[in-house]
Amino acid sequence: MTDTTIENILFHAPRPAAPADLLKKLKAEISLPAKKVITESSEWRSPLRRWFPALAFGVVMLSCAIVFAVQSSWSTNLKRQNEALRATAADLPQLREQHVALEKGQAQQDELVQLRKDNDEMHQLQAEVAGLRKLPGEIQRLQNENRRLAMAPAPATGAVNGEAFFEQAKAEAERLRCVNNLKQLGLAMRIWAGDNDGKYSTSLVAMSNELSTVKVLLCPSDTARQSYASLSFGQFQDGMTSYQYRARPDDEQFPDCIAAYCPIHHNYLLADGSVQMINPQNVFIKQKDGRWYLDAAKPGATYQGVQKLK
Repeated sequence: MTDTTIENILFHAPRPAAPADLLKKLKAEISLPAKKVITESSEWRSPLRRWFPALAFGVVMLSCAIVFAVQSSWSTNLKRQNEALRATAADLPQLREQHVALEKGQAQQDELVQLRKDNDEMHQLQAEVAGLRKLPGEIQRLQNENRRLAMAPAPATGAVNGEAFFEQAKAEAERLRCVNNLKQLGLAMRIWAGDNDGKYSTSLVAMSNELSTVKVLLCPSDTARQSYASLSFGQFQDGMTSYQYRARPDDEQFPDCIAAYCPIHHNYLLADGSVQMINPQNVFIKQKDGRWYLDAAKPGATYQGVQKLK
């Protein structure tokens, strides 16, 4: 019997009936995987999936809060800096005013120092005037002593020479007082210029506040004008003075030019406040650009267009 014959027999053989309880036995013998592992895995993954959106939202909100806090800090710092700059800018006008006031105060301080120097010079001149005022009394005493000595036997020529000496001393004292008057006049000019933008006054009466008395404007040797000494500055006029006043407003820039002079003693006040006592035989006066200057005579020189002092 071959394999083919056996296979055909089996193929045509009747099918055996399955036992009735075979299905139950098979179901009983089936063992499914335990659900415990699956349950534990789902319980472990479930909270993470459930809270992940909330955690992500919380992280985003926390980041936003941090960014907002940083921006708020920057904004606060910027506001403070802005307020500080505004406060500084608000103080700028005050600081400028303080700077201007400081410069003005410094200028006033310099002017005060100069005025103090001028005041000291004036006091010195007044002391010299006081000494000169005592000189006529001393001269008178000496004249009386000379007269007493003249009564004694003595050559006539001695008495004449003594009288000439005292007359010369008196004239010299008057000339020195004239110099003092011109110095006070020069000081008054400088004080006036300090109060008027560096410009000199063209009127003597206008400087009455800077002059102590009308007598400063009268030469002691000018007997024709001594009656004006009792007048006030309100009554005094420029034409009553003994001095020729030629100052111009901008003469401060030309310190060597003549501001005033005495035609009796040939004392000249220059624009820088100095007084020159000159010999009219050796010094000439010349004009340049409308101003007058002193010019010493040179041997052998010819002066054209100049005026010799008389």
